[in-house]
Amino acid sequence: MRMHITDNIFTLLLLTFISCLSLCSGQNFWKNTAFSSQPKDDKIKIIWCTVSYYEQEKCHRFANVTLRDRISVGYSYFNVSCIQGSSKEDCMKILDEGKATLTTLDAGEIFAAGRYHSLVPIAQEVLDNGQREYYSVAVIKKGSLPDVTSLFNLRGKKACFPGVQTYAGWVLPIYTLMKYGGMEIIDCNNHVKSAIEYFGPSCAVNSLSDRFNPIGDNSDKLCQLCIGKIPGGRCTISDPYAGYDGAFRCLLEAGEIAFLRHTTALELIRDQGIIGLGGQAFELLCLDGARYPIEDYMRCNWGKVTSNAIVTSSAASYEERKLYQKFLQKVATFYGEPLNTSFPIDNNRNIPNFPDGNIDQSVRYDQFGNRLNKRRKRQNFDRYDNNTNERYGRYNPYGQSNSRYSDPSDNQFNSQLNQSRNNEYERTTDQYGRPVDPLIRDPYLLNKDHYGQNIDPYDQEPRLNQNHPYDQNYPNGPLPGNQDGVQDNLDSFYIFKSFKGVPNLLFEDTTRNIIPVPENLQTYTSFLEQSLDIIMGIRECPIGRMTLCVTSNPELEKCIRMKTALKAQLLKPEMECYKGHSHIHCMQAIRAGTADVSVFDASDVYTSGLNYDLIPFIAEVYNLEDAEYYVVAVSKESDPSTELTYLKGKNTCHGGINTAAGWVYPLAFLLSNGWIRPYGCDSIRAAAEYFSKSCVPGALSTEYNSGLPYDNMCHLCHGSSFRYCRRDASEDYYGHTGAFRCLVEGGGHVAFVKHTTVTENTGGKKREWWARDNLNDDYELLCTDGTRKEINEYKKCNLGKVKSNAIVARGGYGYNSTEISSYINLFLYAQTFYGRKTTDEFSFSMFSSEPPYADLIFQDATTQLKVIEPEKRFFSAYLGSDFMRARRIVDCHAASSSVSASFLTLILSSFFAIFVIKN
Repeated sequence: MRMHITDNIFTLLLLTFISCLSLCSGQNFWKNTAFSSQPKDDKIKIIWCTVSYYEQEKCHRFANVTLRDRISVGYSYFNVSCIQGSSKEDCMKILDEGKATLTTLDAGEIFAAGRYHSLVPIAQEVLDNGQREYYSVAVIKKGSLPDVTSLFNLRGKKACFPGVQTYAGWVLPIYTLMKYGGMEIIDCNNHVKSAIEYFGPSCAVNSLSDRFNPIGDNSDKLCQLCIGKIPGGRCTISDPYAGYDGAFRCLLEAGEIAFLRHTTALELIRDQGIIGLGGQAFELLCLDGARYPIEDYMRCNWGKVTSNAIVTSSAASYEERKLYQKFLQKVATFYGEPLNTSFPIDNNRNIPNFPDGNIDQSVRYDQFGNRLNKRRKRQNFDRYDNNTNERYGRYNPYGQSNSRYSDPSDNQFNSQLNQSRNNEYERTTDQYGRPVDPLIRDPYLLNKDHYGQNIDPYDQEPRLNQNHPYDQNYPNGPLPGNQDGVQDNLDSFYIFKSFKGVPNLLFEDTTRNIIPVPENLQTYTSFLEQSLDIIMGIRECPIGRMTLCVTSNPELEKCIRMKTALKAQLLKPEMECYKGHSHIHCMQAIRAGTADVSVFDASDVYTSGLNYDLIPFIAEVYNLEDAEYYVVAVSKESDPSTELTYLKGKNTCHGGINTAAGWVYPLAFLLSNGWIRPYGCDSIRAAAEYFSKSCVPGALSTEYNSGLPYDNMCHLCHGSSFRYCRRDASEDYYGHTGAFRCLVEGGGHVAFVKHTTVTENTGGKKREWWARDNLNDDYELLCTDGTRKEINEYKKCNLGKVKSNAIVARGGYGYNSTEISSYINLFLYAQTFYGRKTTDEFSFSMFSSEPPYADLIFQDATTQLKVIEPEKRFFSAYLGSDFMRARRIVDCHAASSSVSASFLTLILSSFFAIFVIKN
């Protein structure tokens, strides 16, 4: 009985489980197969970036009319708003940060937008006759500049430019003059300096902006003709001489030549109210020095210029870009040129049934029951109103001809011009100029969910709100944003016309239409094509490359990162990296031409200048005013028995053999004061006999020690395998930070370092475990009188002052002033872009090193690089008399050995010559 009850309970539970499972499955089935709820109206937000007060005003007007007319794509309509930037460069940043959606840029600006801000062109302005190009022209007053018979004669003339970076008004003229007009390249990374040197007083707005004056040494020569009165507005886009119209005004009032688009002069001269002069008062200057009337721009121009483009962020998806393109096309259709028609616009739609007006929708049949008027076929439309039954839709990415833009008959760009008039789904007027509702064939109007076939199955016209003056399907009531229910007086708004007397706002006034840019051309490189070669041409450098020599794999990795960072900013000359096995090897490589530059310690600057004719030309600056530092001896506060006047038997830590702070100054002090025996200028033996154990990286290398090796000079070193006691970053205890680490954890009693080392590695500034718990108060300075002082009293307690690390290059017979100038220019621009101390995985810092390393290539304590004066670029002049004296004490045969070797070579050569002559 109990078993039977148990079986029944089990059966009941099993049936309950099966029922629940079936119920859940059914719910999932209906959840997965049921249609979703009807979507709400999509508002697509577009934020347009403007650059002036009047452009902002026009943008607000534009936003109001689009709100009134509810410009839509499918069932989604656009909500336009405006944000004002201080310049086009500022707008690029705003778009890059996602705070704006669209803006219009010149071809030269498109390069900067794409290269530095990841913006992409999605639509392009179209001029008269479907043209998408301007001509760059040089305009002068008729009969002026009689001495100009070639481009070379333009040197010293007063020039008017629309602005630095504009393609027709700056890039093309500067490139042409560099190639054919004798304009020298003054600065590889700032072509504005070349123009400053070439022209006389001129006006080129933005020539003093941060973008075109990054290191702040541009003169104001290209701003002397500018007339801006607003504080901060002179020589900026707020200047009256800014833009193409402003450059023409500059020519009228102050300049001798203006570089413009061909349309600028024609448009302004045609408007007699602006200048009051006719076309006969001006002429074009040709490349060969000839003159032509301004109407002959086809025969006398400086090159073609791609028309302006509308750009957006590359983060915008393909679907978003298509929506923006559709919006811009409809804007051109709605607010472009006004229709020239004699037929009045009838907003009440009292229109007869014209044959192609699609008004008569009654169904008629013949005597056999066949339908006479064709039934609209069921078609599938995507969200952009494209017929998806076509293989590639309306925009076929594979349908282009061999040329960039096909013939208008089969071109996907120019077909939009015809579609805006001929496509029944987009027309706003019929062939008689009477309004046709743009939504009357909207495939989404009756099927907002986009399910099934997008067509009214009953073939009936939608019932619209006939009371609305534009026949839009609005609800009865006031327009959005109009609380009084009164329509704003916006009927006369035209997007391609001057606004309040100010031309070229949002779009150029010469624009007649807007066409989409195909997806395969939506990059700045593809869009600009040959124009990109000219843009890059003004950035050419007479010196093609600069090879930096490093001595370890960690330094090589940083060098490669630095090369990548410099290339990202298009800095010239291009940087290359070369790995030598030692600093001596780098000296040899530079002299041989395999490498060009390297960063050396002061003592290596001495060696490179003495033996390899290398010269220092840039020095590091730390926390002192000049390029120098103090050499200090550091000991632990808990070790009071260690003092500088008696270090016999102590364990010492040095940055490297023959380094200024780690070897030359400490040994010179001890030797000159008689604390240790000199052993006939053999400083390595003297140190080995005096100290117990040490870490002196490089002490066992034959390049630095030609005598006997002393193993105790490396007993404290930490490197493993071949890295043991190497004089480069592969040895953990190499350099100033390495010597201090040797003191902290390696058993040393004293470390010889520069005065900033302790502060750099204490107080939580380092994350490495050996430095985490170190505090400044844990260490003290050893003074030359046997006393001790706090770490920050290095000016009173030191072994001397020595010149900082320097960048060296070829001197002697291999000296090239152009090379040196190019290298200086590159390093100065590099520190401008990458001289900050903070870094992360997405950025590069010249003066920081990746843990666990320190002082890679440059010292981490470096705050800036300073150019060494030409008269101090000989090694002895740079290092000074104190260092030269200290080096002679430590290595008294250094200079004489070189002379002896040269003398021996001379003798051998003489004997060889005599032997050859006799035979």
